[in-house]
Amino acid sequence: MNARLRIGLAALATAAMTIAPAGLAQARSSDDGGHDGHHAQHTAAATVFTLPGTLVGNPEGVAWDKRGKAFYVGATGDGAIFRGTLDSPTLVPFIAGATGNAAVGMKVSKGKLYVAGGGTGTISVYDLAAPATAPVVFNTGTGGFVNDLVITEDGDLFATDSFRATIWQVTKAQLTAGTGTPTAISLAPDVAAGAGVFRLNGIVSLDDGKKLVVVNSSTGQLFRVKVKASAPLGRTVTMIDAPLVKGGDGLLVDRGRLVVVIGSPASLTFLKLRHHGLRASVDMVHTDPTLRGPSTVARAKNLYLVVNADFTTNTKPFTVSGLPRHAHDHD
Repeated sequence: MNARLRIGLAALATAAMTIAPAGLAQARSSDDGGHDGHHAQHTAAATVFTLPGTLVGNPEGVAWDKRGKAFYVGATGDGAIFRGTLDSPTLVPFIAGATGNAAVGMKVSKGKLYVAGGGTGTISVYDLAAPATAPVVFNTGTGGFVNDLVITEDGDLFATDSFRATIWQVTKAQLTAGTGTPTAISLAPDVAAGAGVFRLNGIVSLDDGKKLVVVNSSTGQLFRVKVKASAPLGRTVTMIDAPLVKGGDGLLVDRGRLVVVIGSPASLTFLKLRHHGLRASVDMVHTDPTLRGPSTVARAKNLYLVVNADFTTNTKPFTVSGLPRHAHDHD
């Protein structure tokens, strides 16, 4: 593992351990929209999926493949990818790792697995039908930490850079051609940049990709970003009127709610989105005894697959918690 990756992972651990429970408590007791948040430890049993003890580093990203009915989890230490199915308690090796590689945020779209490479500065695209084939790699250069990514309905890829306060865009045309230089979309001054300071983290798209939502793990702020993809490239950044979610990591949009994964205390915060994503209030906060320093989440049928990155204790074997989606409906 190279020095930059170690720095990036240390920052990731710091971000995962920091939240603002008081802020969330205040939001739950407020009169925002006349709706109080609901806090509970759900009682529906979670399904626990176990990663092999050979995993190098910590698990971080997860992606669900609807076509293949499988999910994938990556290793931060060497970029190895592991495959699991909902009917098996154990994940198995799928793509071999290598020294100097890393796998952080991940998504699956149309038979391709897209992987953010953390401190390597890369975005790799694997063919799920040919996992032994070398991936197509897009390079954002040095000095950053490519953390999470999303594929929009239009086919473009957007990835967050935690150190450079930047969203990287790889267009559909570049993805199709398998070559090209990612375009940097700076979110400064709304989000400050700084080496070693972990900021931008999870990212999701709204309205068929015309709007993006990102979280600043350091401050707990959420931002809506509208990107004008055609030349000249432009963007509009608006801070969402929402309670702070300090330590917010992976994001998911499900049934009109923004799901924010928080590492400590281990929980999922559900925010009800309003006014085209410009306002959000806490709908509920859920915990589960199987969660250990969770990092991100993917939706798989009737489960939320939550990766237990456990950067605090690094206890093996690492696991993925499958939390029933219906248990997270408001009472």
